Amino acid sequence: MNPLDWDLGNTPPGISWAGVDEAGRGAWAGPVVAACAVLDREVAGRWGHVLRAARDSKQLAPDRREALAAELRMVLPGWAVAEVDNLGIDRENILEASLSAMRQSVAALKARPRILLVDGDRAPRTGLPERLVVDGDALSCAIACASILAKTHRDALMRDLDGQLPGYGFARHKGYGTQVHRQALRALGASPAHRLSYAPVAALVRPEEGLRGSLMAQIELCGSVAELQAWVAHSLRPAYGRLRLAWVEALRARYGERLAVLAGGGVPQ
Repeated sequence: MNPLDWDLGNTPPGISWAGVDEAGRGAWAGPVVAACAVLDREVAGRWGHVLRAARDSKQLAPDRREALAAELRMVLPGWAVAEVDNLGIDRENILEASLSAMRQSVAALKARPRILLVDGDRAPRTGLPERLVVDGDALSCAIACASILAKTHRDALMRDLDGQLPGYGFARHKGYGTQVHRQALRALGASPAHRLSYAPVAALVRPEEGLRGSLMAQIELCGSVAELQAWVAHSLRPAYGRLRLAWVEALRARYGERLAVLAGGGVPQ
């Protein structure tokens, strides 16, 4: 059965529906990305020749996937993409980060659908009626569309990251655990884009002793919320690949304490 026919047979008539899926859960570096794609019967009838080409993004050749994503962005009545970066993944764990990205993509829609088809067996708790669909990117057109949008968005991010952090091959393997990626990690150590909570990365991190103390001291010098936010962007992120995860957790805890004081207008401790 074509995924569009599955959708038409599994959603009530007269309402819009949407699919949500993620890309990048298994990667060692970069963000996890979720997309939400909205459909209705009018669009299904008018643009069925485009929608019937939608498949699980992994089944499509890269050029075909990119071309189809461009078409979907034009014909879908609504769609949105959201990201959770590697710091968020390490803070929350990859499952919670994936569900968070799903929620954010749904929240970013201008018009909310009446029902949400979710790839997998875990509900993101978006506030909409949700139907969990295992292997949904192969069964449902809306989920397949979301899969394509998430995958192409993330691939573009990883190509950009390859230019910012040369030597890792991000444009080639998109952050996944290939042999080329593992060899680059051995040669270069972890980058600011790597996920320190992933065991293959943690095993190859080259922590710099003294960096934790330096970063902690910088937190103490921050006198406003804006300065704390700037510390994350300009100090923590560039140093991220040279830290142990335990150091990151200690820094995060102190950041939270300082943020609570400064945001509340109290006296910094």
